[in-house]
Amino acid sequence: MNIIGTDLDREIQDLEHRLAQRKLKVELLARASRRRAVRSLVSPAGLIGAAALGFLAVTGVTRRQHYQPAPVAARRHGKLAGIMGLVASAGFALLRAQFGSPAQMAQLVLSKLKKSPHRAV
Repeated sequence: MNIIGTDLDREIQDLEHRLAQRKLKVELLARASRRRAVRSLVSPAGLIGAAALGFLAVTGVTRRQHYQPAPVAARRHGKLAGIMGLVASAGFALLRAQFGSPAQMAQLVLSKLKKSPHRAV
């Protein structure tokens, strides 16, 4: 039993050693990746690119909007779309109140399709 115990202890030590080596490799890789990322961001090209991107973002956000009144027809279409949206919402609310969930509505439609006889055309 003593021989088995020493073999087991040696395997455990080897495993712990391999785990420690892998952990060290991961830490070294993370440090190297961080250094490369910092170098590329602090490089002159990276700084110029960041400045240009910031400039474009600021000018896009702060650009002046010129007001142009909409034509009468467009206003009518907008009102019609708003009214139709309200009607559609009310219709869906009524359907949901009557049938429950969308799954129940689908089951009802499928049951109606199964009951109706198929006609040969």
